[in-house]
Amino acid sequence: MLERLSNRRLAFVGDSIGRNQWESLLCLLSTAVTNKSSIYEVNRRLITKHTGFLVFKFAEFNCMIKYYRATYLVLQSRPPAGSPKQVRTTLKLDKMDWGSVKWKGADLIVFNSGLRSYFTCDFAPCQFFCRNRNI
Repeated sequence: MLERLSNRRLAFVGDSIGRNQWESLLCLLSTAVTNKSSIYEVNRRLITKHTGFLVFKFAEFNCMIKYYRATYLVLQSRPPAGSPKQVRTTLKLDKMDWGSVKWKGADLIVFNSGLRSYFTCDFAPCQFFCRNRNI
């Protein structure tokens, strides 16, 4: 797989599910590399739960495996003026997450986002969908 990814950038974009997939792929690919020092995070960051952007380079293959945290893939925002009180946050379906400009240039992107929070109010108090300022 590293040979196929040679001279390419693979990006995982999403929530904790995508992060787990990204970490698993890093572990799998690292077993194929004998010189472990040729695998490194390009910004010298440690892998932590709180880091929303990480890039690992496999120098022998000139390959980068990136992770971008984007819980919803679309823009999460405040509700428009005049919205009902129960509307505390909106998902703007016609706008990409602010971080989407970083995804440009990737040769392959793996998108994912959990759907559970879209249909319940467990994670954020009652989210609503918004398009062109209409809820």
